[in-house]
Amino acid sequence: SLVPLITVVLAALQGQERITRARVVGSVLALAGVVLMSGWSLEGAIPIPSILASVGSAVCFAQASLTVRRYPKIDPVVLNAVGMSAGAALLALITVAAGDEISLPSQTETWAAMAYMVIIGSGIVFTLYVVLLRFWEASRANYSFVLIPPLTILVSAWILDEGIDAGLAVGGVLVLLGVYVGALRTRSTLEPQTAED
Repeated sequence: SLVPLITVVLAALQGQERITRARVVGSVLALAGVVLMSGWSLEGAIPIPSILASVGSAVCFAQASLTVRRYPKIDPVVLNAVGMSAGAALLALITVAAGDEISLPSQTETWAAMAYMVIIGSGIVFTLYVVLLRFWEASRANYSFVLIPPLTILVSAWILDEGIDAGLAVGGVLVLLGVYVGALRTRSTLEPQTAED
């Protein structure tokens, strides 16, 4: 949920975008919505390593989107294939270093879940995201990250018949309002980028 806000700051520092009131307000509204949906409170102590890992991953996502915007000539499919392969290799090394066993799944359900995650959840979705970055500024495109929690809740309510309480509903509305204010209300000032640019 920090990705849009961090993207706004990094994009301004790198001269790719200007900080505007709409971008900041939209990011803060979306962040507040995700926090409300997660049920997070100040009462429970959150371990510092967890906070650092969350912020670090948000910074990585934000910077990756800015880097893709800076180098638009790379084919989205190739970029995604290289990124996913490098990520898989890194995870395999970490798994071995941690002493965990690498083995193939034995259950059909696990294979189905992996197929979905690899083909749709990673391959198709991230390729479409890279294509989106050709048409939108990174700070606008990165609102896709804050849409994941409310969409997940709606799918869970539909498929698993899970309830939606007031915190989830209000948080979801805040996320949608943040996306509208920060990403949809104003037109992009950038021209679409193509591989020939």
